[in-house]
Amino acid sequence: MNKKHSNCYKFLSRNGLIVSVLVGVAVGFAFGFGLRDLEPSADAITWIGIPGEIYMRLLKMTILPLVVSTIITGTASMDPRSNGRISALSFGYIVITNTIGAVIAIVVFLIIQPGKDVTISGSEYGGTVQTDIETSDMFADMVRNLFPDNLVTACFQKTQTKYSRDIRIVMVNGTNSSIPVIHKSVSSTSGLNILGLIIACTLFGITASKLGKRAEAFTDFFETISVIVIHLLNWIIWITPVGVASLIAAALLNASDIVNVFSSLGMFVLAHSLGIVFHQLVLIPITYFIVTRKNPFYFLGFCLRPWLTVFGPPSTAIGIPEMLKTLDEKLHVDTRISNFLVPVGATLERLGSCIFICLSAMFLVQLEGISLGATKILFIGLLSAVGSLAVPSVPSASIVSVLVVLSSLDVQVNNIGLLMALEWYNDRIRTTSNTMTIIIGAVVIERLCRSSLKSAEDPIPDEKPTPDPEVNVQEGNGISSTKI
Repeated sequence: MNKKHSNCYKFLSRNGLIVSVLVGVAVGFAFGFGLRDLEPSADAITWIGIPGEIYMRLLKMTILPLVVSTIITGTASMDPRSNGRISALSFGYIVITNTIGAVIAIVVFLIIQPGKDVTISGSEYGGTVQTDIETSDMFADMVRNLFPDNLVTACFQKTQTKYSRDIRIVMVNGTNSSIPVIHKSVSSTSGLNILGLIIACTLFGITASKLGKRAEAFTDFFETISVIVIHLLNWIIWITPVGVASLIAAALLNASDIVNVFSSLGMFVLAHSLGIVFHQLVLIPITYFIVTRKNPFYFLGFCLRPWLTVFGPPSTAIGIPEMLKTLDEKLHVDTRISNFLVPVGATLERLGSCIFICLSAMFLVQLEGISLGATKILFIGLLSAVGSLAVPSVPSASIVSVLVVLSSLDVQVNNIGLLMALEWYNDRIRTTSNTMTIIIGAVVIERLCRSSLKSAEDPIPDEKPTPDPEVNVQEGNGISSTKI
């Protein structure tokens, strides 16, 4: 009995966080569905969600110092040759995986056809959502944000194109007519410019790696910040079960008619879920086995903690510390790769989001009764793959990209509220796919960069040891070089 108790204690001590988070998920669903019959007031729902809001605010507080410190220390520890190789492979991997997400969505859509037999009449989620977002402006803003003009303001502001409307009176056939004129201006909006900070920190880290010892104080400073923030996050992470339960319960209570939503959109949820399941339980294990020749089930077990961490909030950036810890302690990935890829991937890696964006756009087009030919499907997939790069790592940000894709097709955006009604579930599962893609990406890139990383650690073969002055003098006098 003592041995069994000892084994049970060891298991709980190793997996205590995972077990407690699973309990928190179950409690959140139980309270969410159970309290719906009581019809709690808006104030009551607000207070139910307060613990989850505090949890997210604590995590968001650490994102900026964590991203800045890990990027600088990660790039500063690499030599220029391996730095360039890792950067190129990382960005190439992100583009390829986002494209794979669009392909998965198209295949699942063609098989299931989620909007084919779905009829939505008089839906409370109906109506048109107007948007001023233009595809060209969205990518222009993304390019501008890559190169911030002020690092201080980049911590709380980012560039965004804004629109203003004027009415111009013109005479047509002797009659005055009013024509709306839209003026564009480059302005700023509140929010963390994470893309610009990543580029700036990468440049600082590369410069520090070239300077070597002269930049030791600089790199030591940011390495200390990284250690402090990670230790702080290790304390914060233990309130994850409470935060997850609060967030899930509040999301379920805020859904106005969850039964009808599920019954009318069941095929869409099924299609989205199958795409995510195929990616996480088929594509990723096969990739891991091909790259490492190791058991992929162990890999999936190692990914459980970061998976659960991002499921609750849901935000890929929230899972940065757990991803770094898993890659370092469980998968033993070189920290020079993980410290670079994880923050960059949390900003740009959107395979799961791309599945949702592409599938949602085709689903909404099908609901409108518009035929989807091969050209239109291909165009939606391309826009989704490219547009997903501009999706910020905040909850429900993919909805904006769905609007952009549909507006690019000149499709009237009706029933977009249907997606919002199910967002509490869809956002969580696609965020877990984004996280899993980052983790497997670090493993793949390390395999591809193993030779360059090893050569960077080996001493230069042509370098000769510095001769001892005392030995040289003795040899010059014809005395043995051995010191006395």
